[in-house]
Amino acid sequence: MKRVGLAVAFLLLLASLQAAAQSTTADTVEGYLKQLHVKYQKGANGEFQFTLGFPDARTEKFIVRALPEVKVIYIAIVDIAQLPTDPTRQAAVYRTVSELNYKLLVGKVEVEPETRSVRLSFTFANENGVDFPSFQAVIQSLLTAVEKVREALRSI
Repeated sequence: MKRVGLAVAFLLLLASLQAAAQSTTADTVEGYLKQLHVKYQKGANGEFQFTLGFPDARTEKFIVRALPEVKVIYIAIVDIAQLPTDPTRQAAVYRTVSELNYKLLVGKVEVEPETRSVRLSFTFANENGVDFPSFQAVIQSLLTAVEKVREALRSI
């Protein structure tokens, strides 16, 4: 009888751990955005767009994509800069992006090929879910880093 009780207790523990380790969904992200008190637009497939900035600072355009099927939450500040058409300046931008990515502690700088837009992003591995404090901290970290990124790109 003790073995059956232990087996049932173990199965209940596994079930509760699995439930706690659910990946974060679009509904969860939407709840986090409401907690941040931002006005957002909800797009297709778990994408959200909003603007946010620190007081006395530039307002930044964000996108957040909840992709639970691949267990990822993607957050980006978009349209930081545009990739120039001049090949020499393009090479300088890519070199600067590489240097910034080496130096950044949180986030990465990327160039979207279709729009030639430079963005600063962070991708959460979402296997065990993303809690609100972590979500909020990444947004704050991106807002802190974006001006350094913009300044480095502006100097090219």
